[in-house]
Amino acid sequence: MRRALLVITLMLIAPACSNGPNGAAPAPNVPAAGGEEAATVNRILAGLDGVMGDLQRILMRERRITPEVTERLKAIYAGPELLNHIDAFRRDVADGLTAYKDPPGNRATTVSRLITVSPICVFAEVTRDYAPVTAGPAPRPSSLYVVLVSKTEADDPRRLNPTPWTMLYDGVQDDGSQPEDICR
Repeated sequence: MRRALLVITLMLIAPACSNGPNGAAPAPNVPAAGGEEAATVNRILAGLDGVMGDLQRILMRERRITPEVTERLKAIYAGPELLNHIDAFRRDVADGLTAYKDPPGNRATTVSRLITVSPICVFAEVTRDYAPVTAGPAPRPSSLYVVLVSKTEADDPRRLNPTPWTMLYDGVQDDGSQPEDICR
């Protein structure tokens, strides 16, 4: 019953996140374990990737972390993950943003495996293609994990994130292992 409720909930909110704020098309709907759920989570991830693309384009234009960049980071990341991304962008700016295309496109995140799905938390293994963002040879898509949680009004007061989700975790453990499933 919970799974059916989540599918219905996700289907209702998915149209709002089918395109990123810059109008980019969503990641392709790849049938995977969880079928409809995976396709819906892919549309949510495409919405979050669109916000990330927008903030990276602002970063490249301004060559510094502006309030616009910070607001968009706050709209898509929560907790320690927000701080991790702010630190990463500070390093990128200090390095002259040389790793970015000008202008960068949107990264493409796609569900490989849904691990836990609930109405308030999604834990998934994903692949992420950074080729639209990075300068130089196209990097191989990375395998990593994301935890999506329901966002609050305080997370995104300007509604920059077209989805009702925020990322609580986005990465991989130092040893490459799967992180703890905090959605259980």
